[in-house]
Amino acid sequence: MKFRPAYKSETKKKRRLPLFLRVLIWLLLAALVLGTGSFFGAAYWANKDRIVNSSTKLDGSAMKLKVNAKSALVIDATTGQILGEKNANQQIGIASQSKMLTAYAILQGIDDGDYQWTTPVTISKSADWSDKDTAMYAHLDVHEGQTLTVKELFEAMFTTSANDASLALADFAKKKSETQQEFLNRWSKKLKLKNAVWYNAAGQVNDDAFDYEVKSAKKDAENKATPTDLAMMAYQILKDFPDIRGYYEKIGLVYSPNGDETTAKIKLTEGGKFEREIKSQLNNPKNLTFEGLKTGSTPQSGGGLTGIVKDQNGHEFITVVSGAGKYTDSKERYQATIDAVNQILDNYQNQSVDAKQILPGQGKTKNAWAKGGQVQLITQEKRTYWIKKSEKGKLSFAKVTRYNSQSLSDDDTVLSVAPNLKATYLDGVPDSQKKLPLTNQEMVEQLDEKGYRQNWLSFWKS
Repeated sequence: MKFRPAYKSETKKKRRLPLFLRVLIWLLLAALVLGTGSFFGAAYWANKDRIVNSSTKLDGSAMKLKVNAKSALVIDATTGQILGEKNANQQIGIASQSKMLTAYAILQGIDDGDYQWTTPVTISKSADWSDKDTAMYAHLDVHEGQTLTVKELFEAMFTTSANDASLALADFAKKKSETQQEFLNRWSKKLKLKNAVWYNAAGQVNDDAFDYEVKSAKKDAENKATPTDLAMMAYQILKDFPDIRGYYEKIGLVYSPNGDETTAKIKLTEGGKFEREIKSQLNNPKNLTFEGLKTGSTPQSGGGLTGIVKDQNGHEFITVVSGAGKYTDSKERYQATIDAVNQILDNYQNQSVDAKQILPGQGKTKNAWAKGGQVQLITQEKRTYWIKKSEKGKLSFAKVTRYNSQSLSDDDTVLSVAPNLKATYLDGVPDSQKKLPLTNQEMVEQLDEKGYRQNWLSFWKS
């Protein structure tokens, strides 16, 4: 006998939408997604920063210098534009030009507040060179246990190339855990000097460094670097310590061991020697002015000079020459420097842009953060660029059509634009120096986030 349920359960089948409706819905959803994506994509693209460089560039590339020196280099002291070179990446013995590295380390220590110019430094037994032949080793008349201030030692190191001053400063500034050689290598790496080797802060050949001789190195080992490295050190010193220009004006160095002014001592400076003995012998038709910086010579490399040179129009150059005459000669290094700068002035024209100027062709710049949606950018600082005299055009710069910056003060650097110039620059020089900095012509009211979004979304109106 079969039993059947009292009722039968039936599952209702769901009715599917007609195919044409399902296709229509999917098409509408796709159109919505595509339209939204296209809108925001177009808005994003339209609101992107736009800085347009010209495809036409004037020629400001470096020339090959023809000077009576084994190597040479001339750069613009502000922008770092390389103007002329000869074997600029060839490693050379740098002797007393080494003292620029210790100088930079001291300047940074003062900036960082580690010590002050008036901080006393005690002369150690190793740094006491008072009994050494002054014709062979430049030094002060200062003895073990006596003190000089950081400033006195710094000036002695730069103006008279005093070896004991440089050694004492390096010992003072280095970490207790490191040797003087390690101290120099550490600062060399900070400056990103690519082809430099170091043994002692005075720049003495290893065998002539006495207590500072590196026992693991050869007797004839010496500090070496390229002209490019030397220019980088000079650039950083000039940037961080602009008063260095005045050191060549000092005829005599005055220093007082233990701060006792009644026993003050005077020593002729390199600038004084240049003014009295060398300057009148030079062929200097353009009346170039030497403002420093540091001499150095070795028997192998000959006479060397890392200089700061100014022309009659106030343009400053950093120069490096090496192998200019015999290492005992003082004149040839200066003459080779003059000749190198003269070649630059004979072959290049300078084009300067003053501060507070609207660049030609630079209209108002769109900025979604600004009330009204646009600003007028002007130059913030003066810049000078060098172009070969064979070029007849006018220097132009990248054009800024849109830049969404929240820097809306008339004091802030908004951005820096590159010149339309074929040129190379010294490694390590920041873009802010190579390029032309721009700021707002006037203070502009900044919108809040809501205002910015409204500007951003109404991109087609601005």
